[in-house]
Amino acid sequence: MTAQPLVSVIVVSYNQEAFVREAVRSAFAQTYSPLEIVLSDDCSADRTFAIMEEEAAAYGGPHKVVLNRNPTNIGVAQHYNRAAGLATGEIIIVQDGDDVSLPGRAAKIVHAFQAPAPVDMVCSNVLMIDKAGAALPPREAPPVVPLSLEAAAAKGSVSALGCAAAYSRALWTKYGPIDSEVLQEDVVLPFRALLERGIRIVEEPLVKYRIHDDNLFGGRSAPKTRATRRRWARSWLAISRDWSQSWAKSGRKDPVVERQLRRRLIFRGYDAECYDRSRLHALMVAFAGLAAGLKFRNVGGILLRHVLRVG
Repeated sequence: MTAQPLVSVIVVSYNQEAFVREAVRSAFAQTYSPLEIVLSDDCSADRTFAIMEEEAAAYGGPHKVVLNRNPTNIGVAQHYNRAAGLATGEIIIVQDGDDVSLPGRAAKIVHAFQAPAPVDMVCSNVLMIDKAGAALPPREAPPVVPLSLEAAAAKGSVSALGCAAAYSRALWTKYGPIDSEVLQEDVVLPFRALLERGIRIVEEPLVKYRIHDDNLFGGRSAPKTRATRRRWARSWLAISRDWSQSWAKSGRKDPVVERQLRRRLIFRGYDAECYDRSRLHALMVAFAGLAAGLKFRNVGGILLRHVLRVG
């Protein structure tokens, strides 16, 4: 990485006309240079992209601006792939269209990427705000958990604040695009970073993270019905598939991690399949899972969700 690398801020948005103007202006207000800003809209039904166009036309600052509107709605993962593909920076900073980056975010992210040793992901803390921008109680959990590859493989997940994350371009160029069924890019990309040079935390809040009814997590879009749970099951299967493929591409060798990734992929495959099958088929899948070496708690989860239809 060069001493003063080109940085790309990708502002990805969908139906966020109430917040996107502030988000775009916060990207324009970054003090770091050289910087490019990719404003990308996923075929919103409201004025989101029109506002992006207005702000881009009015901007007279030093940063390069790239505008993109997808002709059709392509979903979370493909939208991130598209925006990252339009970016040319060595570091890609992610910003959603309802959040606000503080002016020094990019500069502090670059420093964190380089010192004391290079990493492939940096994630900061955040300031929590409500729909109107008023401060909410601080978030107490760390920005990324866990921070070791072995712990992530054992857990089968990484909890990361995607709204406050930045990634090296290599996480796309080496490992390829994110699977189209993934709903959480901030579970896929951190695992790839752990396969490479790791993750660094910036304790200082660099982003205002907005909580409102339409957040993917915790809002009206949160899983409530069997249909939405099916969508999330497909996402977790895609995440396991991406993890397994990334592990193979990394060239790493560890029989314990390999076994954990394989078992998780089998379980999530069975679980996702059962959303499209009868209770009797789910019962047969549960027995097949036992024969395949799944843990009793995994098999029990299949029985509860798909035979008893609890949860």
